[in-house]
Amino acid sequence: MQKLFNFILILITFISLSLNFYFYKTLTEQNRVVDVVDGDTFQLKSGKRVRLLGVDAPEYNRCGGAEAKKFLESKVMGKIVTIKEEQQETFGRSLALVYLNKNLINEMVLKSGWGRPDYRKNSQRDKLTSAYHYAKNNQLGIFSSLCRDDNPLTNCIIKGNIDKNTYQKFYHLPNCKHYNEIVIEKDIGERYFCSEEEAQKAGFKKASGCP
Repeated sequence: MQKLFNFILILITFISLSLNFYFYKTLTEQNRVVDVVDGDTFQLKSGKRVRLLGVDAPEYNRCGGAEAKKFLESKVMGKIVTIKEEQQETFGRSLALVYLNKNLINEMVLKSGWGRPDYRKNSQRDKLTSAYHYAKNNQLGIFSSLCRDDNPLTNCIIKGNIDKNTYQKFYHLPNCKHYNEIVIEKDIGERYFCSEEEAQKAGFKKASGCP
């Protein structure tokens, strides 16, 4: 009788462990990355779309967009990731800190220069800000000559600048007060214009320091 009891106990334990392992594998598999949308967004096997919290990569059709997507693909495509500090975004996506083993993907993207911080509240914000400054100081990714244009190759010399705090668009003529300080950052949509009319049609208005 004791042997039968021990056998049943072992059988129950084995079944319990097997079920736990099965459910763990099933749940884990749902966090496998099956598609990378752009430089800061990907989709899981579960169907959930995740955006990297605290990271704003360039749009795919802007300077650095294709390179940012390629970088993220090289890190997460086909991998099982861990999602932490998940927040819901208005577009139905989840914002989250994303880890592959112990590596924070959000930090890796910023440190390689393929995004800017959006300063959303999260436990790793200082680390993400530091990664951003590292890339900027070392002129990596979008902070390299790839996306920063100091010298136009044509006679189109009107600088179209976007305020990063208000997203307002301004254009600067060569005789404007801060013209020489403006660096064109193509990853956020800044560009040179050939005429004031062209700049105005694109939604830019003359900067306040212009005569």
